[in-house]
Amino acid sequence: MARMLFTLSLLTLAGGCTLPRSIDALQAESPPPEFGRPAWVRTCAGVGAWVGGILGGVVSVVLLPVTYPISLAAGDSFGDWSRSEFLFFPAVGGAASGHFLFGAPPDAVDFLCRRAWVGEPLPVNTYELVPMQPPVTAAKPAAEGVPPEGR
Repeated sequence: MARMLFTLSLLTLAGGCTLPRSIDALQAESPPPEFGRPAWVRTCAGVGAWVGGILGGVVSVVLLPVTYPISLAAGDSFGDWSRSEFLFFPAVGGAASGHFLFGAPPDAVDFLCRRAWVGEPLPVNTYELVPMQPPVTAAKPAAEGVPPEGR
């Protein structure tokens, strides 16, 4: 019994490695602070991310016997971050869902009561257009008896 409890607690703690990184990424980039969300809205969303992440962490531990063999079968296709994100996808998904469910209502109240009336300037789009090269296609094989173009 003690061995099973120890193993279960280790599995539960393993999900804790990916959860703080996911929540930090949600808080920093979803949406970025320069979009005018006040601290109280961001705090509500952060609390929701933790609640959803913890509930999803429990589900990810239950699904670990299924996700771990799949991640081993994928082999080198996953990087370090992608593998842990796949193993604990319910925790990451729960954090994202909680971030939205707890953060969207206060954000809507803030928008309707403050941001829509104040007229703050919108953030500047920092994305730059980077032209891409067209795809390279393979050259057509030369037909018999017909010289290639340019000769």
